[in-house]
This record gives sequence, structure tokens and C-alpha cells, in this order.
Amino acid sequence: MTKPLQRFSQQVVGDVTVCYSGGLDSTTVAYLAAKQNQGRIHLFTLDHGYGYLFNRWSKRTSRTLARAIGEERVIHRIANTHPLHKTLGIDTVLADRRRYGQWFGCCLACTMSMITEAVIYNLERKIPHIMMGSSVGGQYAVMSMPVVIELQKEFCGRYGIIYSAPLLDDVIDKDQQRATLEAAGIFRGKRFLDKHSFGNQGYCLLSLQHLPDVLFNVHDSYDSAKVRAFYLDKRSQCEDHVEGYFRRTNQPIQPLIERLRSMWPDGEGAIP
Repeated sequence: MTKPLQRFSQQVVGDVTVCYSGGLDSTTVAYLAAKQNQGRIHLFTLDHGYGYLFNRWSKRTSRTLARAIGEERVIHRIANTHPLHKTLGIDTVLADRRRYGQWFGCCLACTMSMITEAVIYNLERKIPHIMMGSSVGGQYAVMSMPVVIELQKEFCGRYGIIYSAPLLDDVIDKDQQRATLEAAGIFRGKRFLDKHSFGNQGYCLLSLQHLPDVLFNVHDSYDSAKVRAFYLDKRSQCEDHVEGYFRRTNQPIQPLIERLRSMWPDGEGAIP
């Protein structure tokens, strides 16, 4: 019998934003972050506007998470990522396919738009962490590729925010996750096809391109150099989106960045 985990090694200071589908991975990250610290856990569930079906099912899981760690500590938000996602990956999907030679563009654009909106959210609310539920064995997914995690750390670090993928950092596998959530009484959905679950998270119509992975565990392999090129080509649009928001709302951004960096002695953990 796999023993549930009690902690992970990620140092947690203050509140945490978790990119949250309601699935096994992101729920485990949220729960372990809560056990590591007494701050609030902000659950950030995306709505990209292109057919993310049943994403409000994530609230079923979030309610059981709140009972496990304290109702007052969980804040769940459905975040509109449509405008930026459209600009980054939907309007240019065919051109991106020709330029980069693979069909990862709309998925990577989705991840980039979610993290960008989370950066804005964190800056306004003094939240120094963004955590992603990238999972052991799932590094083939474009959002979980080492190159993307490295680039996301750089992007978030620009704003004084620590980006991390704790399940990968601590090699926490699916069995350990299931045991941890079961011991805490947190809803995990109805398990099917071994690694998938139903009733606890949404389903993205754009991700139907990955149906062979869902059904047969056959997944795409993406070229790291092309993924890096896509990210770097699009990153300035994400930066413009963040900085444009704070100009429109008349909030000087640099004091907000410094406020987050001040939470870390000598800037430790944040990339200048």
C-alpha cells in the first residue's frame, strides 16, 4: 500500500496560486502546498473560450479540498484567458504550424496565456508563487517539457514570482498522489483508463488532437528547439499584456514586483 505524502521540498512563503484543473495532479499540488504553509491557496482554473467543457466540475474537487485544509484558505477562480490565447495561438495556428513544423502551438499558447493572467493576479494580490501540476511521466506534454518549465521560471521571475512544478521536482508519482488525497478525504473523480479521471475536471476540445494518448497512451514528441523558438517569439506579447494591464489600471508595476521580491532574502528564489 502506497503511503500518502506529508510534505514536498518546495519552500512556500505566503500565498500560492495553483494552475488548477481539479484533476489529480493539480489537486495534489494544492493540498501539499497548503500542508507546507498557512497561507491561502488560490486555485486558477482557465476558460479559454474554445470549448473547455465542464471546467466548473473542478469546483467539486475544490470544495473537498477546502474541507480538508480549511474553508477560509481556498479561493477558486475561473479565469478568462480567451483574448490572449486567441492572439498567441488561435489566430496564427496555421502560420505557426508552417513555421514550427508541429501542432503544439495552441496548447503552448494556452499555457502561456494562463500563466500570464496568473502573473497579473499574483502581482495585484502579493502572491509569490505559481505552481503547475506537471506530472511524473507526463513530461512529453508541451506545458511540462523541461524547456517550457525553464522558460516559465524566467518569465515569472521577471515579475518576482516563483514558478515551480513540485510533482516533478520531488518525483511524486500517481500512486503517491492518489494515496495522499484519499487519506485527506479529497474527491479524485472516477478513475478510468488507469491515469485518467472523470467528474472532477473539464475537457478541452482543442486537446482532442491528443486523443491517442488518452485512449492508447500514444503521445506526440515535440522538438525542444522548436518549442523554445515558439515561446521566445511569443513572450513579448505576454509581457505587453501584463504591462499594458497595469498601465490601464494606473498601477505602477515596479513597486509590485519589488514587493514580491522583498519576500525573499537577497532575492533568493526569484530570477531578476
